[in-house]
Amino acid sequence: MKSLKEIYGLFYDDSGFNSGLIQWYNRLIDKSYETLDIIDVCKMFRQDILYDVALEKAIDLFLNDPYDGEYCDGGLLETLVSVDISTIKQDRIDKLKTMLEKVKKTFSFFDWEDEELKENYNKNMDEMLKKIHLCKGDQND
Repeated sequence: MKSLKEIYGLFYDDSGFNSGLIQWYNRLIDKSYETLDIIDVCKMFRQDILYDVALEKAIDLFLNDPYDGEYCDGGLLETLVSVDISTIKQDRIDKLKTMLEKVKKTFSFFDWEDEELKENYNKNMDEMLKKIHLCKGDQND
């Protein structure tokens, strides 16, 4: 497995600043796509680092566990709702849609910490499905 550094020709930040963000970035680029986790993906979005890689990995993580989150259950979906999905390949959009429709039928049975998280997740599912329909051009679904 090649590292992000090898694949994208990235370099370590050797600016001499020892911030947590720089330390994270230097660790990040040593990782392979397969070893990226939810924390990496969310930071990649926030820092606008390898956006396309973060988006693809976020989809993979969501398809594996739709309730995953960096800080709370369902946080990954909230992150996906906030990103531009227009660049996602059609087969990936179809998988996202299928997963969301499946989860929509069962999410109320998930062990939510509180009702607000559950309501927010439902709102995010609706928003993501709306974005998918608009992206696909099938607003009449």
